[in-house]
Amino acid sequence: MKKILIVIISVSLGSCTAGMTNPDSYQRNHEVFAVDFNPHNLNELKIYKMDEGDWIPFETTKNGNGERYSIEVDNDFLTVISHKNKMDVPTYQTWLNYAREQLGYRVQDEYDIFTTIEEGYIYEIDLQEHPLIEGEEHRILMYELK
Repeated sequence: MKKILIVIISVSLGSCTAGMTNPDSYQRNHEVFAVDFNPHNLNELKIYKMDEGDWIPFETTKNGNGERYSIEVDNDFLTVISHKNKMDVPTYQTWLNYAREQLGYRVQDEYDIFTTIEEGYIYEIDLQEHPLIEGEEHRILMYELK
């Protein structure tokens, strides 16, 4: 009986460990891209793709309107557009870092500041409510659905 119990516990722990290291077990059905930009000069966007924990350069646009994404700042709104694939709500990594460092936000706090304009394709931030943070380099994470 002890041997059976040990085998059951071993199998249970083994499956938990495998589940923790396998991202698919978390139901992640998206690819992650990072878009680096200067909100005061949107002529260039640098796009990176997450690959096994590393950011791989993917595309650099020279006119700010890439084949995959574009970012616009107009009439006190920052708008993010996906041109290629449907995506989940993006994460404004620069704002999130600022909120954690300067505003005391914790991981459990609500930090999604995007409003959905067209689900899967267009999201915006009200810059009156969430002003741009100082600095030239900003990053937004995009989660494209597979």
